[in-house]
Amino acid sequence: MVQSRVTDVHLRGLAVVDDQVVWASGQHNTIIKTTNGGNTWQTFKISDDHDLDLRDIEAFNEDTALVISAGRPCKIYKTIDGGNSWSEKYYDDRESVFFDGMDFWDEQNGIAYGDPIDQHFTIIITSNGGETWRSLDSASLPKSLPDEAGFAASGTGIVAMAQDRVWLATGGATSARVFFSNDKGVSWNVSNVPLKSGEGTGIFSISFVDENNGIALGGNYIDSTDKSANCAITNDGGKTWILITEKNPNGYRSCVAVSNNGNLAITVGRTGSEFSTNHGRTWKHLGSEGYFSCGFGQKTAWAVGRSGKMAKLNL
Repeated sequence: MVQSRVTDVHLRGLAVVDDQVVWASGQHNTIIKTTNGGNTWQTFKISDDHDLDLRDIEAFNEDTALVISAGRPCKIYKTIDGGNSWSEKYYDDRESVFFDGMDFWDEQNGIAYGDPIDQHFTIIITSNGGETWRSLDSASLPKSLPDEAGFAASGTGIVAMAQDRVWLATGGATSARVFFSNDKGVSWNVSNVPLKSGEGTGIFSISFVDENNGIALGGNYIDSTDKSANCAITNDGGKTWILITEKNPNGYRSCVAVSNNGNLAITVGRTGSEFSTNHGRTWKHLGSEGYFSCGFGQKTAWAVGRSGKMAKLNL
């Protein structure tokens, strides 16, 4: 069911707290929120000297949320009063800074990652709910490959799960890869993923059903209709990946999300959406409308996209 638009900006950040509370973020310092399952929405603007593109949002309830901007300067803002006021919690104005997404293990512990600077991805963590952030030692990370980067198409190129696990996805001219840590980023391993690589090509989103079973989606955002090598799955926690070559999503996909019970996955992109009921092994057509991001409540799924487009799916 398509939702009435409450903004005309592109929305890429999406945080589904539950079936009633949903937050989204996008261009021009814009955040929107519903607390009644999409019947009505509030729109907020962060007062700021910069025109920020808020590519990712994480929310814990109807009062507390954090947003992160992608390009220079990178900023993280937090609200604890439902979006009425926002306070700056992180600022990075380095010339090459570009953040791709963030995720949280719980309400206190979170992580964000950005494109490489001096051959290492930028990674920051918080242990106090985003009040303060610190950079991880870049020496703990494997070096990036030439022209390797993350993608901020939906803020979902990073996944944090219980027991201190975290995965982050990359792409670019050389290879598509997944970095994995089981100690909140203190140490890392990296694995190659058989998705297509090249300019504007790679893994745009990852999601995990559990600690072993995960899905990587992407492709080539320059050619959104190209469906080759755009989906891979893992059953060993990201150590190895299997390319899906039949009944894969029909084009470039910018986001994949898994339901709370792990039985359903949805992926969205410019050319449409698909769903899977077998952990990403096969996909079926869901719709032809294009969206940037998707997420699950308990009995609903949500999608946001270009020029404020929104949709709600009752499961």
